[in-house]
Amino acid sequence: MMYWQKIHEDLAYDGWRKMWQKLFILPNGKKSSFDVIGNNPYISVAAFTEQGEAILIRQYRPGPEMILTSCCEGYLDKDEKPEEAAKRELLEETGYESDEIVLLKGKRSSYSTEYQYLLLATNCRSTGKQNLDENEFIEVFTLPLEEFRQFIKEKEDHTFVNIDLAYLALDHLGKL
Repeated sequence: MMYWQKIHEDLAYDGWRKMWQKLFILPNGKKSSFDVIGNNPYISVAAFTEQGEAILIRQYRPGPEMILTSCCEGYLDKDEKPEEAAKRELLEETGYESDEIVLLKGKRSSYSTEYQYLLLATNCRSTGKQNLDENEFIEVFTLPLEEFRQFIKEKEDHTFVNIDLAYLALDHLGKL
């Protein structure tokens, strides 16, 4: 595999996220510029109750301008381990806690600097209280395992954003 050579980069936008313009020499010798989103590492947690129900959230997302369904997600704090962030975000966003959290996989995105940690939390217990940030408005709901399995396979549903995590979690649990 021939590699690209970065010859220049500029910070094009510095807001909640950054946008970098990066100029590369491609393996064929031509130059090409790419826009790259600057994003910090974050976690996504597939969480299941003690009864085996999937814990999901719904919230409005400004990108697609619609309500999306997802697993719990959030940025890592400085020097925080993915498992610690998963435990913290799960409690803050859903009001559930778990002592059984396992890292399943990490992954990158093609046009972003982000790194996403995919985790599984089992035997989650409800504390009955969320602790949301001022710009978070989250509805928490659960689905029995079989309904969750059907939900992630629905061709007409385009609102669930963690299909990769869902399948990794179900595989890890032996429930595929």
